[in-house]
Amino acid sequence: MSEIQSSDLTGYMAWLRTEYKPRRWNGSSEPLSAKSIRNVWVTFRSFFGWLQGEFLPEEPEVLSIAGILGVKVYEALDLPKPDPELIKIYVSFAHLTGQDRSNLALALLEVKRILKEDNISTKSPDAKEIVKNTFEKYGLSK
Repeated sequence: MSEIQSSDLTGYMAWLRTEYKPRRWNGSSEPLSAKSIRNVWVTFRSFFGWLQGEFLPEEPEVLSIAGILGVKVYEALDLPKPDPELIKIYVSFAHLTGQDRSNLALALLEVKRILKEDNISTKSPDAKEIVKNTFEKYGLSK
């Protein structure tokens, strides 16, 4: 990783903007949108910031990472592991993308906070009602 220079990333981003031709399922060869390119840049910036120890990912980001890589990410970042039931819920919604996936992480973190504040077990009937209400609040009751 130390071999990667900022000029490498700048060149890569310029290539994405000007030369990259994605293959799309509909046959279109339109270039990536500015939003897609910005998302790539934010991902790079975050990744290298975490890698270099400049900052740690925020809790919703850690939950998203754990949904893909597993809960060992909490151990690697020296953070307390979340309740296994909340991870199961997150993983069961792995098909969500974009804003819905972000809303899922935020909703689960709110559920975690409420359960902790009220000393409620994730296995209790009250927890199910809290999850239902919180999901509705974040537009996840579709």
